[in-house]
This record gives sequence, C-alpha cells and structure tokens, in this order.
Amino acid sequence: MSSSGGPQGPDGEGGTGDRPEPGATRPPDGRGYDANQFGRARAMTVFSPVRPWYRPPGGVLSLRVVFTVGRAVTGGKSKIRQLSFIHFARWVIIRRFPDHGQPRDPVRRPLLMFESNYNGTFDQYIDAFSYILTRGMTAIWGTSYGFPGPLPVTPFKRYIRGNEFTVDHYYSAYPAATTTMIKSALALREPLRAFNLRAATLDPTQFAAEYRKLLTRAQDDL
Repeated sequence: MSSSGGPQGPDGEGGTGDRPEPGATRPPDGRGYDANQFGRARAMTVFSPVRPWYRPPGGVLSLRVVFTVGRAVTGGKSKIRQLSFIHFARWVIIRRFPDHGQPRDPVRRPLLMFESNYNGTFDQYIDAFSYILTRGMTAIWGTSYGFPGPLPVTPFKRYIRGNEFTVDHYYSAYPAATTTMIKSALALREPLRAFNLRAATLDPTQFAAEYRKLLTRAQDDL
C-alpha cells in the first residue's frame, strides 16, 4: 500500500536502485536506494494530463468509454490478472483535489492517475505492460499529452519515469515475500493442515507415502 508524494487524497472516478532490506531507511547520501521500493514490493504512481475532448483521440469521455467497455468485455478477468507479479493496478480520472481547509490547488486539466504495486524491477514491469497489454495501454494513455505509445518500450519508460511520483509512505505486510509466494503459501495451508491431523495416526511407512503424495500434489497445483 502506498501514498504518493504528489497531491494527496484525490476525488476520482475509476476505471532501480539497489533493493534495501525490509525496514531499511534512506541512506544519508540517497544513493543505492529506491524510495518507491520496500523489500520485494515496489510502488508506482503516475499522473498525466488528459487531452480535451476535441483533441483526438478525445479526453475524459473517451476514457470513460474505454473503462466501461473494458469492464464489460473482460468481466473482471483482465490480462493484468495473468501477470502474477502485480499486486494491483488501477486508473483514476481526477478532476479536483480536496482542499481540507487549505488554499485550493486548481486542476486546469483533468488528470489520469495510474497506481500500482508490484514485484520485480521497473524495467520488467513496463516491459510486461508494453508487450502484453499493448492495445490497452494505447487506449488508456493515448488520451494523455505526451504519450509516445507503448512500443518501442524505451520512450514509454521515459514517459512513465517523467510522470512518476515518489511515495511519502509505503507499508507492506510481507516485504520479504512476492505475490506468488504468498498465493502459494495460502494454497498449501489447508492441505498441510489436513496432513498434520492425519500424521499422528500414520506409521513411518504410511507417513512417508502420504508426505510424498502431499508434495506431488502441491508441486502440480503450484
């Protein structure tokens, strides 16, 4: 879970440095440290200004259509779910920021906010998005100023880097584990619990046989 170093608490409508050890703090010189990373998890928060409706391919209206069609077509089973290293990803249209008693920060142009947490490096993440979700990236970010297209990937990476915000706060419940590791552990929990209950009634030969079966099923499932 992350909190962006940019504007806080938007009202929206949805649609590498060296890795520090979990709990590490920023070195005094700031080198060898990625502020967006904690353990195996990394945060990404990107803001991009959306074009007006009369500038092809359109602005907020086009984004709403893309989000609506995307939810209807995928039925909640987006290709993003196939990328096991992604914790979550979402896009939000921002029209204003709550002032909370402070001077209002005007938003002259609607903003598209992309927020995601993932495992691995920045380059691996953008490569996966560019090559696997090429059409989706074009449909969504194509409404933003300066978007170079997802391919070739190098200009797209520069675009993301140029619009990415550094987080102020970043919490991870399991910083030493990836999403794949956690999902595997959850899948193994019930079979292992059932095996533990049976183990007390098994002789050594039966125990060895049952244990091998447990390992075989776990390897096949995971």
